[in-house]
Amino acid sequence: MSRAPWIHVESLPDPGQTVALDADEARHASRAHRLASGAEIVLTDGRGMTARAELIEGGRHTARALIVELTHHEAQTPAIHLASALPKGDRLSTLLSMATQLGIASFTPLLCTRSVVTPSDHAPARWERILRESAKQSHHPHLPRIESPRSPHTLIGAACERTVWLMDPGAESSLSGAGSHPSGHLVVVGPEGGFTEDETRTLRRAGARPARLGGGVLRVETACVAAVAVLRSAPAV
Repeated sequence: MSRAPWIHVESLPDPGQTVALDADEARHASRAHRLASGAEIVLTDGRGMTARAELIEGGRHTARALIVELTHHEAQTPAIHLASALPKGDRLSTLLSMATQLGIASFTPLLCTRSVVTPSDHAPARWERILRESAKQSHHPHLPRIESPRSPHTLIGAACERTVWLMDPGAESSLSGAGSHPSGHLVVVGPEGGFTEDETRTLRRAGARPARLGGGVLRVETACVAAVAVLRSAPAV
């Protein structure tokens, strides 16, 4: 893929047609990338399609691009899904940005007994912006899905085919030995106060496998990113 900057659009027309960039993307292209008419860009819809395109009209408020070539990208395998309690403040932005760079398929906010942060009504829209910017920066054509908040008791359904990993600093097994599972992974990370005994028991009864990361107690965002990185680099089994 070209080193040209990536720009998000809601949908991609056929080659030879033009598409308008929204105001935020036009402003970003003009100010951050200093792009002018004739510049090569890559457009992405966040659903696996990208387009090699040429900026034919560029400005701080409006911009249009000519579609040159479309490419479809398969989603990364195995799929890695992340369910986590929310850390405070900017640490959540760090979690979402870095997990997107590593190629997660979805993110589920966990509502735990010891959670100190719960999502507000406007949070998903802000999260989507973080995911979109991170996916563009890291050249990922698939945006992670933001799932509805769940409790540990309702997270794992009976038909779940993914391998579920319960991050636990006291676990006997290390996540580094997990290997790569074709059915995908679900990583479960609790709040910094830990899951309650009842939550842990529920998750384990539903099939979650306890696993540790290193030898210490990690912050929520550190545990999430480390776990995804370990699984993404795991050798095939």
